[in-house]
Amino acid sequence: MELLSRRTVLQRAGALGAMAGLAPGLAHAATLDSDLFTSDEAGLLVDSVVVLGERSAVLVDAQFTAANANLLADMIAATGRTLESILITHIHPDHVLGLPILLDRFPQARAYAQTDIQAILAQILGGMHAQIAGGAPAGVFPDRYVVPEALSADHIMLEGERIEILPPMAGDTALITPVHIPGLDTLVATDIAYIDTHLWMEEAATTDGIAPWRDSVAALQAIGAGTVIPGHRKPDSPNDASVFDATLAYLDHWERARDASGTAEEFRARLMEGTEELGFAFAIDRGVAAAFPE
Repeated sequence: MELLSRRTVLQRAGALGAMAGLAPGLAHAATLDSDLFTSDEAGLLVDSVVVLGERSAVLVDAQFTAANANLLADMIAATGRTLESILITHIHPDHVLGLPILLDRFPQARAYAQTDIQAILAQILGGMHAQIAGGAPAGVFPDRYVVPEALSADHIMLEGERIEILPPMAGDTALITPVHIPGLDTLVATDIAYIDTHLWMEEAATTDGIAPWRDSVAALQAIGAGTVIPGHRKPDSPNDASVFDATLAYLDHWERARDASGTAEEFRARLMEGTEELGFAFAIDRGVAAAFPE
């Protein structure tokens, strides 16, 4: 668990102050802040972001294991804010299976996913939960699953500030919704960016998804956010634009190793060259198998 560098942003104070004489009830000076939770290796080094207002909060992504979801809930509770909304950015289980624990701890909160993503989750989440939780010891994962509500809007409001939900784009799966928080100069890139970990390549390798993934990285780089939070990283890894360079470098390495290899074993050996210290090793064999199916 890591606390982001504290950012207090007072926006539009002069303009809103000028309005106060005409409409006092509309004048305010917005204060946003954020906390970052990074799971352990058992939780696949997933980042969840808590956007904090003065009284309320919004959470981006809900973690994988029950233990990490509970630690995330403890961190939110310690802020003293009321959790209003939880956004699930894409369909991968490591970002959504912890949702029941968060909703049990914060029953006033509502969970959302963008409309297209929600429709897929509604179809697959039950089977996904049964496969993953059913094959694990009791208590490792929540004993039930929750499908988030569909969100057609392109933003969530937090105490008068917009949290922008970007249109779905490709990353390690076909549809991912990054989150831009202008009031914090922060971009939650989620699984379009990684740093200091292996990338989940199983889907991109089987769907010609690497070029669209690169396009998504370019689109997010163009936003120019000062703080960039990847989907997966080690707890001490950077949260800035270097996550994009790390992602592109890994994609380059992966394609070079694949193209130079004739077998899965050779590919795996080439892929591991220079990447021995990266986290999320669970992803390696699945990606290799996708590139060299038996």
